[in-house]
Amino acid sequence: MEKGDTTPPSRDEEKLVSTQVIPAPVPEGPPDGGYGWFIVVCQFFINFATWGYASAYGVFLSFYRETNFFPGATDIQFAFIGGLLIAMAFIISPLSNYLSKTYGFKVPMFVGTVIYTLSMIFAGLSHKIWELFLTQGVMFGIGIGLVYMPTLPVLAQWFSKKRGLATGITSAGAGVGSLVMSFVTRATIEKISLKWAFVINGLIAFALLTPSVLLMKTRVKATGARFQPLELKWLIHPGFVFVLLWTIFSLMAYVIAVYTVDTFATKALGLSQSKGANIQAINAAFQAIGRPAIGLSLDRFGRINGASGATLIAALSCFLIWTFADSYGILIFFAVVQGFTGGTFFATAGPLTAEVVGLKDMGSAMAILWIVGAVPSLVAEPIGLALVDYSQKHLGFEGRHAYEICITFAGACFFVAAVFLMGAKRHIQGNWNMFTRK
Repeated sequence: MEKGDTTPPSRDEEKLVSTQVIPAPVPEGPPDGGYGWFIVVCQFFINFATWGYASAYGVFLSFYRETNFFPGATDIQFAFIGGLLIAMAFIISPLSNYLSKTYGFKVPMFVGTVIYTLSMIFAGLSHKIWELFLTQGVMFGIGIGLVYMPTLPVLAQWFSKKRGLATGITSAGAGVGSLVMSFVTRATIEKISLKWAFVINGLIAFALLTPSVLLMKTRVKATGARFQPLELKWLIHPGFVFVLLWTIFSLMAYVIAVYTVDTFATKALGLSQSKGANIQAINAAFQAIGRPAIGLSLDRFGRINGASGATLIAALSCFLIWTFADSYGILIFFAVVQGFTGGTFFATAGPLTAEVVGLKDMGSAMAILWIVGAVPSLVAEPIGLALVDYSQKHLGFEGRHAYEICITFAGACFFVAAVFLMGAKRHIQGNWNMFTRK
């Protein structure tokens, strides 16, 4: 039928039109930039205010152990509080996914911000150890989980080729946050009081989290991403099970290293509280540098290769540096290397999960990952201190030698984690070729 012809189409023409196949809309890929960089900034400050503070717990732990601020409390109880705040953040992930799926991802984030801030204020008012368990442990961990967990699938929706770099930059917020919070917390405790250290930390976090939550955006419709609260199938996924094993041993080692190094400085080497805080701060500063660098290595060498290699270096830093650290200078060197590589889990868990299970299922798989990670997070530091206590009371070790079994255990956990991750590589590429970029 020609242009301008008003003759109705024939039956054959109608049949031809009706049988034409209309292509289905192609899912829009991640833009690898644009507003995605605003998401990076927002998540940087979310990490700053949540995991940055959690990593700075070593300053509180050192203060609690050096003073009798909570009469009758034991070192193991204080260690459990540090593990509890991380574990609760992980355990709350199914609820966070449910709220995100039902009401939108910003609802749990705003609720978490309020709980987080109140936990700091109430912790400042605590006078008994059980009150500290509820506030600095349970409430604070729930606040972290509700704020942080909904953000995990978001970055992968905005980045593909640059996903590792973007994840590394955002996770660096935890290092910068730990650095700043360590100094702020130590200075506030010394010059004002423990109460005001909590209150000031809470107000800083509220000021950072509120605008960050407001500016966050997802691309769920464009990517088809799902928020499933709890899918147990990921526990037996042939590739993801190795990521879960890597999670268990990585977190066990990381928590021991980041929480114990400050105490090692003061108890084992006899350094001052300020030098112990400096070690914690140096570790945090190099986390801020190392996490983006590790993220960049994922894009360049492959996500599993980069994560496994960095985890192996973290193991060697325990075996070859921390074990022989008998001076302030050597301990600084350990803090540099460990800071650069020890937090590999937080810089790579998201990209690794997306690599193994796919972007669509990333949220539901990571909900299982966080629950699995809650166990080592809770018991790691108590195990570490128990090993130190055993070395002192049963083996008669003193000074830095009392920490040798604890340090070796942490290094062994890092090493085992690096080896397990190769199983995920084998699942993806179908062979054990170590030089394939995966």
